[in-house]
Amino acid sequence: MTNKKRGYIDITIDGKKKTLHFSMNFWAEFTEQMGVSLQDIGGVFESGISLNGLRALIYSAALANDLESGNDVDYNIYSAGTWLDDISAEEINEIVNAMMESKILGNSLEGSKKNKAKPKPSKKQ
Repeated sequence: MTNKKRGYIDITIDGKKKTLHFSMNFWAEFTEQMGVSLQDIGGVFESGISLNGLRALIYSAALANDLESGNDVDYNIYSAGTWLDDISAEEINEIVNAMMESKILGNSLEGSKKNKAKPKPSKKQ
């Protein structure tokens, strides 16, 4: 089901496929796990993602997909931490890229950074 443009990416944990979904449900869970507002989410990634942030990212995306799909959730944030042992650096980059390409309130995270760097001129009437 890997479709980065729609916020989905598959990973393999203990020989089983796990789908991560970077949806609005993901962002709600991730901001809660990280204790930040959606407005301040860019600060979480400014100096690179921490292990705590990476664990929360994986957990929140897996949880979002499983709850959206009606799947049983037989893991917690600490289970997601153990999954990190099975995920290569290349896979982590792919996961982060999928998240960056997903939408937040209709805007991509990359797009919101670009918009902050170059504010649009206001229209005078």
